[in-house]
Amino acid sequence: MKQPQDRKPKQTKPNKKQPTQHEYLELLKSIREEKDLDQLQDLFLSIFSMYGLTTDEVAALLFSTMRAILHEGANKKMLADKFNIDIDSLGVEGVLQVQRALLTAYLDKVAQ
Repeated sequence: MKQPQDRKPKQTKPNKKQPTQHEYLELLKSIREEKDLDQLQDLFLSIFSMYGLTTDEVAALLFSTMRAILHEGANKKMLADKFNIDIDSLGVEGVLQVQRALLTAYLDKVAQ
């Protein structure tokens, strides 16, 4: 059967090469090595603003994020081994004290 002359041939999409697992791993490695805390802060502030979070909601979110990070396996083990801190037994004040100590250590590190 003959096609009408005014019909345009179907255009095919160019084949985009999918990144390999190695390329993804290299990208992740690059992101980790070049992390920019100022850019991350800007991103978080944009998200908080986009969602219209109040200061108390931001405080709760950041606290729960820190608490979750402290409960991750490697962090939990490091705090137990090096500082004899049982993360499971910490309440709000305990988590905030650990966060304060980690922040102080970070500030000392970047000041050098």
